[in-house]
Amino acid sequence: MKNLRNLALGTAFLFMLRLVAAASPCDPKNIPRQIQASLYADYAGWRIVTPSALEASDRETWLEDYSKECPGIIKGKFTDVDEGYVFNLIQKRGGKTFQQVVYFQHHDDGYITQVLLKPQAISIVLVIRLFAPGRYKDVTNRKSLMIATDTIGLSQIGSGTVVYYWDGTIFRRIVTSE
Repeated sequence: MKNLRNLALGTAFLFMLRLVAAASPCDPKNIPRQIQASLYADYAGWRIVTPSALEASDRETWLEDYSKECPGIIKGKFTDVDEGYVFNLIQKRGGKTFQQVVYFQHHDDGYITQVLLKPQAISIVLVIRLFAPGRYKDVTNRKSLMIATDTIGLSQIGSGTVVYYWDGTIFRRIVTSE
């Protein structure tokens, strides 16, 4: 009877562990297989930014304020076409950490990619967040801009944000105080 009870507890634990893993907003299994394959093939050595990649204080803030989001994956309607996915990727090489941001847009039977932030060496891992359409103010030139699509916010936690937005033809960027 004791073995049966231990087996039931073990099975329940594994089931709960699977639920927690499946519920993780950074789980790549939540993205289309074609994108998974492209990330594996075209971005080998790069990994999706997760809370564990953040510095301790940033990780604490992220988990307190944004635990249902992933700092490395967002999905939204960033253009006037279909929904797309944005990935915040990091890679360690030569004692340095590099970061890049890549957009996957659905196209015909697959996805086309566009690099929004080219690979660059960083000292602090930046996060991405999904922002809704709306009015944004560029802090560098004080101009206000109405954006009709979802936007991509790239920032260091607790600092200003670079917002990438679709202008109808290409992605542009502004610096906001978001």
